Amino acid sequence: MKFSIITPTYKRNDKLARAVLSVLHQTHNDWEMIIINDSPDDMGYSSFEKTISNKRIVYLKNIKNEGVNYSRNRALDNVSQNSDWVIFLDDDDYLAPDALATFQNLTATHPDKKWFITNRAYTNRETLTKFPTLDATYSYALDYLITKRCKGDATHCIATALVKDIRFSKLIKQAEEWLFFYQIGLKSKIFYHDHNSTLTDGYNETAGLNFRKRARFEQLQTLIKLVSEGARLRLLYYPTYLTYLFMRLLRLIFK
Repeated sequence: MKFSIITPTYKRNDKLARAVLSVLHQTHNDWEMIIINDSPDDMGYSSFEKTISNKRIVYLKNIKNEGVNYSRNRALDNVSQNSDWVIFLDDDDYLAPDALATFQNLTATHPDKKWFITNRAYTNRETLTKFPTLDATYSYALDYLITKRCKGDATHCIATALVKDIRFSKLIKQAEEWLFFYQIGLKSKIFYHDHNSTLTDGYNETAGLNFRKRARFEQLQTLIKLVSEGARLRLLYYPTYLTYLFMRLLRLIFK
């Protein structure tokens, strides 16, 4: 069973090295790691590039800074044909040694499931992922976006076949990965398992992509883009999509 681990990186060569080591130290060995460097002018990566010797690591560099969504899409485009599962690993996070083995066990125990979620946690083991019931199935649209029964960043392990024709929005440059996951949620439910698979030091105020709180005008622009993307992707036909957009609009008005 082959896992494809996707890691976009931007001006964090030191953190990236730790992420790579965590993958190399996995107890499950059938994997590939696709790294997309979105800071091509950062010479700090030069020493890291010289150390890449494992053939399971694919290292690509964007010609210019394109944003995390573009980088994730490029990685998805380079996933091997024999890949079974895709995992997204940020460059400032790292995997627990048994992360892939845990997902392997989950896929064997629940062969009908195509999307697994486990915890993202701080190094002190405090989890960022909050689900009401352990080892249960959830709807991404209803439970994550609308009712918010499920909260927080998580570790996603998704069947490669599910993401074959789904990509992150290039129009919305700053995250908004929920649009990507929403489309996957139209095809599959989430199965949550309580395991700290991804570890992090926390958010970096200087380098963090989403640390700065966006102004109301910026949030309105994002909402307009989400409507535009919804129309392009024919998502406006789905009541859950419209409901979530309406909720965002209400929060924007009454904030």
